[in-house]
Amino acid sequence: MSNKPPLPKVSAGKVNIPATQSSYCWGNTCADYADAKSQLEGKKPTAVPPGSEIKISYSGTKPKTLIANLQTQDGQFTDVTVQGNLIVAPTEAGIYYYNISAWWKRGSSSAAIVIEIK
Repeated sequence: MSNKPPLPKVSAGKVNIPATQSSYCWGNTCADYADAKSQLEGKKPTAVPPGSEIKISYSGTKPKTLIANLQTQDGQFTDVTVQGNLIVAPTEAGIYYYNISAWWKRGSSSAAIVIEIK
């Protein structure tokens, strides 16, 4: 079993969305990171179609719990409905920052992604 916290594979259709490690507690190690927007501001967002399904998957053991939060350009946070391992992209044009968090028996791991709806 790896000493590194798991990072998800995130995609919208055939488009891969890079995930950046965020806060975690894995085994005996914990680390805190800034919010998704602070972590990813200035990085090129991944373009995805409006309303597309975004798939979140992990290799190995499936997490017991999976949640997602959306952080808009103005810094507001909103819970996003996760159905199975899918979230739905917004339909309005803009840049959106997400924090994805998952829990296993061994610990928790969060990842940040940024998408753009055109």
